[in-house]
Amino acid sequence: MKEMKYENSFLIFILFILINFSVKAQNTSSPFLMRATLGASGSSETVTFDNLNFIIQQSIDQSSVIGTSKNNGYTLRQGFIQPNVLGKILDTSMPIDLEANFYPNPFTEKVSLAFTQQINGHIEVAVFDMVGKLVFLKKYAAVQNLQLQFDNLSFGAYILKITANNRQLIKNIMKVRFN
Repeated sequence: MKEMKYENSFLIFILFILINFSVKAQNTSSPFLMRATLGASGSSETVTFDNLNFIIQQSIDQSSVIGTSKNNGYTLRQGFIQPNVLGKILDTSMPIDLEANFYPNPFTEKVSLAFTQQINGHIEVAVFDMVGKLVFLKKYAAVQNLQLQFDNLSFGAYILKITANNRQLIKNIMKVRFN
């Protein structure tokens, strides 16, 4: 019984420290907080305590554990929530309604892009890695069908952003190796 009381006191102490040291960073008025959940599934919940709002996020299948502690059958897993990558990529001044057929996806080296509306002006193609870093950028003349060569990209998942006619198209793409 004494051990159980000690475990509960320890957990309450850890929770108290986490809340006290993270109040300024975790409240919803903080300009430094970026949040999004990447994973197979997860959820977010807003909790109000002492007139402060806290966002509690759960990310399932998160592959970025930075610490695990086990004690008497309890496991505390510490990780992080990925930053809002789409917020870095998306241009909020233009609509996301550019329509095009993109194929194949997944791809090996090149892809085809067929616009379903008339394209005027230039076409800008940008590719970002999954943390929002720009890895490919090129402008093309206005055409209805475009061949994109991505042989310099490493195998993996990317975010494709196409801009034309003051509209944008954003798609998840994947470069793979077929044997």
